[in-house]
Amino acid sequence: MTGYVMAATDAGGKRLGERVVATAPTLGEAAQLGDSHRMNYVSVRHGHDITLYGRDTTGTWSVLVADAPAAVVVEIRRQHDARCRPGPDWDDEAQVGFEYAPAPDSGYLLTAVGVDGEPFGERVSPTAPTPTEAAELGGRHGSDYVIAGRDDSDVVTLYGRDAGGSWSVIAADVDVDTAEEMCLWFDLTQHYRGRSPAGHHPLDDVPAPEDGRMAAPQAISLVVAEVRSRDLDHPTQGLTADRFAAGWSVYAPVDVDDSDPMAFLDIPVGRSVFLVSDAGRVKEISSAIPPQQAEALFTAEEAYVRRQLAEERFMADLRGEVMRLDSASGRSAGIGSFTVDGPSQEVIATRASRLVGPIAQQLALLGPPGWDHFTAVFSCTVSGEVTRLRFRSGKRSTEARVPERTAVLVRRQRHLAARMPAGPWWRLLLTVSHSPGTGARMTTDYDYGDQPFPEEDLLAPEHYRNDLAAYPRTHTPAWLSAYAAGAGRPGRATTPTAPQASTGAAGRPSSPRQDRTAIPPERPAQPGPVPVLDTRIGRKRLYADPHEITYGKKSIALDQVEWVGYAATHTATKRFLYPTTHDSTWDFVVGRYPYHGGPSVRVGFYRTGRRAEQPEEWAFLVNLVRQYVEPRLLAESVARVRRGETVTVGGGVKVDQAGIACAKPRLALPWGSLHSSQLNGGMICVYQRGSEKPVLTVPLSHPNAALIPDLFAALTS
Repeated sequence: MTGYVMAATDAGGKRLGERVVATAPTLGEAAQLGDSHRMNYVSVRHGHDITLYGRDTTGTWSVLVADAPAAVVVEIRRQHDARCRPGPDWDDEAQVGFEYAPAPDSGYLLTAVGVDGEPFGERVSPTAPTPTEAAELGGRHGSDYVIAGRDDSDVVTLYGRDAGGSWSVIAADVDVDTAEEMCLWFDLTQHYRGRSPAGHHPLDDVPAPEDGRMAAPQAISLVVAEVRSRDLDHPTQGLTADRFAAGWSVYAPVDVDDSDPMAFLDIPVGRSVFLVSDAGRVKEISSAIPPQQAEALFTAEEAYVRRQLAEERFMADLRGEVMRLDSASGRSAGIGSFTVDGPSQEVIATRASRLVGPIAQQLALLGPPGWDHFTAVFSCTVSGEVTRLRFRSGKRSTEARVPERTAVLVRRQRHLAARMPAGPWWRLLLTVSHSPGTGARMTTDYDYGDQPFPEEDLLAPEHYRNDLAAYPRTHTPAWLSAYAAGAGRPGRATTPTAPQASTGAAGRPSSPRQDRTAIPPERPAQPGPVPVLDTRIGRKRLYADPHEITYGKKSIALDQVEWVGYAATHTATKRFLYPTTHDSTWDFVVGRYPYHGGPSVRVGFYRTGRRAEQPEEWAFLVNLVRQYVEPRLLAESVARVRRGETVTVGGGVKVDQAGIACAKPRLALPWGSLHSSQLNGGMICVYQRGSEKPVLTVPLSHPNAALIPDLFAALTS
């Protein structure tokens, strides 16, 4: 925008009059505009900076703040009005970020805004605006962005003009904070060309990394690793690093003989130059691009990804402005220090999660006409990334390339997620599907490395080392730590299968890796020492032998046991932006009927961790009842059924001479229709002939569920 935009406003920022002038207005001109509209404030915007004029209780006009960001202007105006006119009639909640006016009671309020959220003008539309209507309002006020929303909704739609002059929807149905994120991202990818003397752009300054600037040798080593990992045709010796705002420009210098007028013909054109950020990101560019232009855009990308949230920027700007005024006046502002509480984890998590929707919207634009499903995978570190995007339309499948501008948005989302206790995710997986006449459905999965990554998503080890240095974590998966340290590629994650004994180097069978949820194999009773367990679980004594089991103050003789139950369960809990937690429980119980209220002994074990080992005490108890209790219970059950009685196993499965019956699920099956029953994943699965899926599943923890396979086999043989 050219010229100076003067606007008469109230204390809340509502515009009552506007004028564009060619030169910076004087104090008298600002006062004249404010008085003519009976307003106490006039803001003058030029570029991205704003000067605010105000009138005090005596009617005297003065400059309240000059060349300040919009957030500072909002707060200075509020503070001034609170001093001069107590009892303000505006909302007490401070506005940071976009200065977006509330919508009318009916219809849509369209507001033309700048990239920093400063409003230029507005109008009301009775219906949802089209891009053409947004373009008309934006063009009238010389703005590249228009935001529209209703009073009865918490979401807005952001429209924008791209570099070619075309208007479109940038983000639909998002909150105001996300609209601000998307506006700045769009401006970065469409309009930003470097620092401008006309005004201060929000992306002109990149935040300094918390651990300081990177040293030149480290930047060169990152480039060497990048060249070798990608097998690039580029020198790795004699590289030079030049400092710029966001990091280092690393290149191979070319020696030119100044005495030879034709030597310039030997200078290579389009040779690679690597820009390395202080955070460790490496970007390859061509030397054909002017260095200042490439470095300015790279700096703006880093500024966008690593910028603070609106609340943090507001407090930083306010502190800087107060200190500036204090220094300029030569008097103390009366403020000894600022104490700023950062946004809560809930706020950060919300901001990060709400960016996923706009990312999906941008990806959807890359698909072929008529697509009904797409999957996107982002495998990222601070210095490297791999993206995969595939669209599906019916039976046809098409791959698409994720452009760099979308990758910038993904990096921003990951940087926000990095502020959560779990740290940044390693992989982001998006799945979106829709059909005509229905809304789109999106599922999001954050992969924190609980299992090794697929081969196509695995980056070189140095990238993970760089990311761990940039984003220190309290927990790193063991396989990833080993891989980053150079231990070779991790094994693929597979579904646990029955372990097979292998022979070690010395010819001895080596112990297979234990499945923590597996039931220990039955060990046949053999002559020899009587098995005895005598230990303590917490403060309770646990004693077990072939005659009795005692745990704490409870005891039961094995020859009196009427039912048994045992199970092993592993639970992985995935929480958004928090580490996946792993909990394993092992339960064992024996007792007499009635099941509820009868005498019993129950022993439980609990351990955390993805690779928690099966407790030896639990395995001992299970083997004990399988050897000394279950054979007796099985023989008694078979005899009772053959005598014409009905036996209940698994808590609700009725077994008699005709077959089995169950109330939930309701079924009654004759013996001739049953195919088999077997243990699978902690469940007893009963299969009917001609069906691949079980007709009945019974948890192994239910009373005497472990007897079902042998009982059914005995009665059908």
